[in-house]
Amino acid sequence: MKIYFDMNIYNRIFDDQTQMRIRFESMAIDILFELVENKEYDLMWSFILEYENFKNPFMDRRLHIKSISTLSKEVIKPNDEIKTIAKDIVGNSNTKDKDALHLASAIYSGCDYFITCDDKFIKTVESNRNKLKDIIKDIKLYNPIDFLRREMDIDVIE
Repeated sequence: MKIYFDMNIYNRIFDDQTQMRIRFESMAIDILFELVENKEYDLMWSFILEYENFKNPFMDRRLHIKSISTLSKEVIKPNDEIKTIAKDIVGNSNTKDKDALHLASAIYSGCDYFITCDDKFIKTVESNRNKLKDIIKDIKLYNPIDFLRREMDIDVIE
């Protein structure tokens, strides 16, 4: 099964770990990376992830994320089909362009899951799923904790 992590997944460990939600998400993300390392999921990397990582002003974070990106099975290159999918996502859900490019990349590469810490993005897509059904197909969008609870049946938080 293929899985795509939004850039906020890669950056979560650098966020304020004194906030309980961030700490729990970081723990869940550690488990997700372990699942990728154990080859239970094929991680995808994309041109938009590469671009966002390149723009990161913190060199230590940029280098850390670059090293993690080597776990990816495939690098999704930009193309017209991804642009079209992204435009359709934006047009049918009012999603931000960058978020749409991430999701479009995941859809184009045939990902089963799109994992993000951006609840607003998930809510926007899910509330427009009927309009987007032909575009996003069966891809499932999850927060990392919800992914573990629903797909892996792991109780991270009681």
